[in-house]
Amino acid sequence: MGVIAMEKRSWLTWSLVVLLVMALAGAAAAEEKAVQYVTLEEAEQIAMENSVKLKLTKLALEEAQFQYKQAEAAMIMRPSPVVLMQAQAGLDIAQQQYLTALDELALEVRTDYFNALRMQNLLEIAQEGLESARRHEEVAKKKLAAGTATRLDVIKATRNVLSSEAGVSQARHGLELAQMKFRQTLGLDLDAPVLPREIALDVEPQEVDLKKDTEYALANRDEIKQLLLAIEVAEKNVEISDNDYTPVLTLEQAQLNLAKLKLQLEQAKQGLALQIKQSYTAWKEAEERIPVLQKGVEEAAEMLRLSELSYEADMITGNDLQDAQIGVLSAKNDLVNAIYDYNLAKARYFHAVARPLAGQPEGQ
Repeated sequence: MGVIAMEKRSWLTWSLVVLLVMALAGAAAAEEKAVQYVTLEEAEQIAMENSVKLKLTKLALEEAQFQYKQAEAAMIMRPSPVVLMQAQAGLDIAQQQYLTALDELALEVRTDYFNALRMQNLLEIAQEGLESARRHEEVAKKKLAAGTATRLDVIKATRNVLSSEAGVSQARHGLELAQMKFRQTLGLDLDAPVLPREIALDVEPQEVDLKKDTEYALANRDEIKQLLLAIEVAEKNVEISDNDYTPVLTLEQAQLNLAKLKLQLEQAKQGLALQIKQSYTAWKEAEERIPVLQKGVEEAAEMLRLSELSYEADMITGNDLQDAQIGVLSAKNDLVNAIYDYNLAKARYFHAVARPLAGQPEGQ
């Protein structure tokens, strides 16, 4: 009877263990399933539905439409071309601001999307470095046991492992912050189970006509259009004020306002041209760095492979091997950053030249 009871208890214990493992596996699967991985286009759509700033600009547009209708109604009793022009200009500006808000939101989503993926890649590289450091530590311990290494070599290898663990922890924290910023831009809770889906980033060179793009931007950027509309209204105001029935001071004030707006337009154009040139330069510099850094990763990886073989054969020291490990991590980090810098600089360039980002294909 005692043996039977023990077998029953053993069977019961085993059953409970199996059920517990299944429950944990089911919970993990449910948690993984609960995470929503969104594409760049989906992320932009979520942000556009939730953005408070976008909603405010839409309300401002509706308000400008209402004010234009009021101005039209007022023209029946008190005709005033300037008032109607001002109302029309206000409506046009509100429409441009709404479109600009859409594009700025798309740029912010794209930036945070890329940064979250960047930090994920950097975490993976840090984890690779940790695995390499642990292999080095195991080899050092075996060499110590065989009498071909010193205790100091093991201590250095262990310190390298601890340093790599700290690097992984730092990268993980950076990833969490980048993901929280991404969710914030989407208008979601900071701990919402929404993450960017991994995409193939563009690294192919692309040629653009900087001169034509600059000319297009100088005619289509929101701040330029706003100033042009304001100048149009100011010119009309000067024209109406230039008569024998309007006080001279009123005319002089209208002329001063017009002169000030023209100077502001010139200043805005100069600043915009510089911004476009800077974004173009950043894009092309990142583009030129990528092939060099790709070769750098190949070279560093081969150097590490040779160093590991040499270390096991007692041909180099642990410090030499550690230098090779650091070289690989540094080369991979530089390449990842360059690829993301390239894509972000490209997105900022298209934004600067007033080319719409919203709805642009992923990685383009």
